[in-house]
Amino acid sequence: MSCVATQSNIKIDSIETFNLDNYNDFNIKINDSNLSAEVNPIVLEKFKENLKNSIEERGLSYNQDSNLIFDINFTTKDTVESDRMNHYYSRYYWDYYMYRDDLYTVTQNILRINLKDLLQDKTLWTVVTVWRDGSSRSISYDDASNILVDEIMVSFL
Repeated sequence: MSCVATQSNIKIDSIETFNLDNYNDFNIKINDSNLSAEVNPIVLEKFKENLKNSIEERGLSYNQDSNLIFDINFTTKDTVESDRMNHYYSRYYWDYYMYRDDLYTVTQNILRINLKDLLQDKTLWTVVTVWRDGSSRSISYDDASNILVDEIMVSFL
């Protein structure tokens, strides 16, 4: 197994024998069975189109009956985080609660793309990226979406 990490918070893994050049066509599907209401389908479809165009530029043909499937999975996950404070001071008083917790919820967006060969019934390649709501790494921003697609394409070189 080989694992490559790139500049913008993505992790890529593939089986050693995988080479995209061994394929002539591909299909892309968005796994919408577990999409929550917070997920903007327009953003996902735009990302899919961006990825499709880049793969076609690489020389593969888009074919809905292809055995090579890029399966796009997107989910959100809320996590509770805290800022621990050893002590707190204001102009009026000292707070002697040494370990006060400031709790808050952070929404993380997780995008995973699995590349599957249906004939072999095998996942050949995968990429995952995570970002917080409002982050400049969100695929809802054209620049971030383009950077992510570019880094995905670089992983196939």
